[in-house]
Order: sequence, then structure tokens, then C-alpha cells
Amino acid sequence: MKLKYNFLLLVFFLSANSVFAQYAEDALRFSETEQGATARLRALGSAQNALGGDISSLSGNPAGLGFFTRSDISLTTDFTNSKVRGLYLGASTDTQKDKLGLTYLGAVWHRTVRKPKGADLNSGWLGFNFGLSYNKTNNFNSTVEYGGNNPTNSYADYLADISDPYLKNGDQKALPAGSLQDMAYQSFLIEYDPAGYFPTTELNSSQRNSTFHSGSQSEVNLAFGGNYSNKLYVGASLGLSSINYNADREFNEGGNNRTFTGQDPWFINGKYSLSYLSSQVTEGAGLNLKAGLIYRPVSNVRLGFNFLSPTWYSIDDSFAETIETRYRKADGTTIEPYTFDDDVFNYSYRLRTPYKLNGGLAIISGAGLITGDVEYVDYSTMHFSSDNSEDNRNINQDIRNNYDDALNFRVGGELKLSSVYLRAGFNSVGNPYLNAKATRNIYSAGLGYRINNFYIDGTYSNTTFKYSASPYKISSDYPDYSKTGAGETATIKNQMGRVFLTVGTRF
Repeated sequence: MKLKYNFLLLVFFLSANSVFAQYAEDALRFSETEQGATARLRALGSAQNALGGDISSLSGNPAGLGFFTRSDISLTTDFTNSKVRGLYLGASTDTQKDKLGLTYLGAVWHRTVRKPKGADLNSGWLGFNFGLSYNKTNNFNSTVEYGGNNPTNSYADYLADISDPYLKNGDQKALPAGSLQDMAYQSFLIEYDPAGYFPTTELNSSQRNSTFHSGSQSEVNLAFGGNYSNKLYVGASLGLSSINYNADREFNEGGNNRTFTGQDPWFINGKYSLSYLSSQVTEGAGLNLKAGLIYRPVSNVRLGFNFLSPTWYSIDDSFAETIETRYRKADGTTIEPYTFDDDVFNYSYRLRTPYKLNGGLAIISGAGLITGDVEYVDYSTMHFSSDNSEDNRNINQDIRNNYDDALNFRVGGELKLSSVYLRAGFNSVGNPYLNAKATRNIYSAGLGYRINNFYIDGTYSNTTFKYSASPYKISSDYPDYSKTGAGETATIKNQMGRVFLTVGTRF
């Protein structure tokens, strides 16, 4: 199996000096899930661990189901506006993507425990509630673009770099047939001599990278919760998770041909343009378990605890890549472009995401509430396994070398004004990296309205985060060939605005 080291955005955050293997990056991508939540809980920063009584408990702390005294059904939709700015080689590129979708759908059925005549109605088991929900736990939809003029290196330098290990006594035939390296050689982007492969491209090339992400992660939860003496609330759930992730990338470069000894005459003073195309399709299914409790030491204080097991995924991954190259002679005429069939890699593996521990505190009054959560996640415990033991060792070592534990903080408040509710919240997503800095802050605010058995809630949240990316990475031992640098770096700023709308009824 060929790992996708030359695929997609080779991401490394801010101070990171090494490039993570793509499967380790995918492990993180599929482990950094968000709790599915109604618009109300989104406005409260998703701090629901100790709160209870909201249908979001189906996908969060199932002990919160114990607070229901009636059945409930609700639906939540969201509209996402993603704005991305890429800064690369002094140039700025802006992209935007909008997406409307269903983010949460849930129902809870209440069952009161029948008490014998004369029994204490506030003692013992008072009620059991069962629920079913669908929630989106990850939204992958975004478009990232950046470009500029590169005065120090070319994509062909990268192609020569990854071809060098195949050179044996000056014999280029060692390149795997149909591989990316072979495509580069067959289309004259690289040549070789006994010292190694070298690019046929000149400095100052124009480069542009575009990556289109789509798909989502989602989860179906089957849950129950119980109420014991209005003091202790317990619950558990089974989560059935799915992954649908797609990434299409196009990297374009154009410039002048390089003059070197022994080249074909028509290359001299000519120009080239290349397009690298890749596509990733990943699908998977998994399951997890949740168990939690909420305790009320006094009537207006709630303490919550929730354990989320790892999600055990079975994943199928398909990756394809190719190169198309065009040349224009010095007199302006063109030749037939060099095109190739995709080099396709299909791979199946298993992924175990990290477990999560949640603790929370909520203070309730007639005027409103304040709620807060802290969540612990150890990303270094992610585990990759396949039928290839060498792959397993390498990827799991990448995970241990690059990821660490993290703390996530969530806090929110709600003010009750008759039938209208004002809400605000803050959600801080901790840094998962061992040797890099990468945090994400989410600010939210919303309104709610209650009348009889009907409720409607609206929320706006804003997320801003930055990271660095490189379209290719050249190894430090690559020969100079009058070109310097190990691949340029782009700074990506992503600002995501989301609007959530929940409608529901109790019966």
C-alpha cells in the first residue's frame, strides 16, 4: 500500500516542523467531533453535561433524559457560511462556501413509574425515558485556495525528490509503472543523471492550489434515562456513527522550461504548464457507548459526569492521482498534452478514536441559568490498524509523536423573560497537537420562545481559526540544483458563521 504523503494539504500547524502522515491526519479529522445539539444548546456553547431536560441529551449526557416529564420531538437545521483566506507567497486568495442542511432530529418518549397507593411519589424511581436521535457531528464542507509566484522551487522539485529513492545506478526504469513519479518522467517534468533526478522547470513559476472538501460525519443514538427521587439521574446510549468524506484537489503550475545539457531542442525557451489532480473518497461506519449521571445536591444545583467510549470504525478509503502536462515551443506552437490514467489506491483499515470524559456544573433559578463543562480528550490514544503490520507501526508512531491530550471548555447562560429567552455561550476547543499550537474558539448567541407545548429557538455562532499548509514538501536532503527551499507555506484563515433553527413540541 502506498501512503498518501503526497496527497492534499500537508498540514502542519504554526510552530510544527514536521509533516504528519495523511492517515494520522485523517484519524484526527474523524476524532474531532462536535456534540450534536439543538439551537438552544448551541447558544449555550454546547455546555449541556449537567443541564439535562433538553433533547440534546440524546447525543450528549444521556442522564439528562431523566429530567423529562413529557414526551418531546424536535428538528434542527443549520446554514453554514465558510469564508477562507489563503496567504501564499505574498498573494491573497478568498473563497466562500454556503451549505444548508439537517443537523439534528430527535424524539423522547416519557414513561412514568406507577406507584402503589399511599407510596411516596417523590421517592425511588419516578420515570424512565427512551429516545432516538440523528445528529451531524462533523461538517467537512469547505473550499481552500491559494496561489502566487514561487521564486525558489517548483512542483517538479518535489517530483524529483520522491523519485530519487528509485534511482539505481542511473537506471530510471526502477520507477514503478503508472506511479506519479513515472508520470513525471514520461511527461519530461523530470530527467535524471547518475547523481539523481532533477526538474526541467525554471524558477519563478506561477502556482495555484485548490482543494474542495465535502461530506459529513453523523451519528444515530439510541438512549434511555431514569430519574431516582429527583436527586439522581442516570442514562446510557448506543451510538451508530458514519463517515462520508470527499476531498478533490487541483494544483496548477506554469512557467519556463529549464535549459540543460542533452535536452530536446524544442524545449529551449519554451513554456510548460502542469496540473496535478487528486481525489479522496472515504466512507466508514462505527459504534460507541455513552454513560452518564447528573446529581442534584440541592434543588438549584446540578453536577454532571459523562463518559464517551472510543468509536470503533471500519473505514474504506480510495485515493486517485494523476498529472497532465502541456508544452508550448518558443515559436508559440503547442504539442499534444501528456495525460495519464489515474493511479488509484484502495485501502481498508480500522480506526479507534479517543475516549472522552466530561464534567459539568449547572445553576438553575427562576430567572435563568448558568452552565459549564470541561472535557478531557487524549488524542495520542487514537489507534490505526490494518492487515499491514508495517503500516500500523508507522502510522501509530506518527500519532504518538504528534498528538497530545487536550481540554475543551464550554460555558453558557440563559436569561428568562416571560416566554422569551436570551442566551449566549463560549466554546473553546483545545489543542490536539504535541509540538504545535492550534486552538479554536466559538462564540454564540441566540433567542428562544415558548408558548404552550411549542418552542422555537434560533442561534448564531462564529468560529475563527488559522493553520498553515504546504502544497508539497521537499525533503531536507534533496540536492540543491540551484534551487532553495523545501516547499513554500500558506497561511489559511477560516471564518465560519452558522445559523441554527430548532422547532419542537412536547406532548
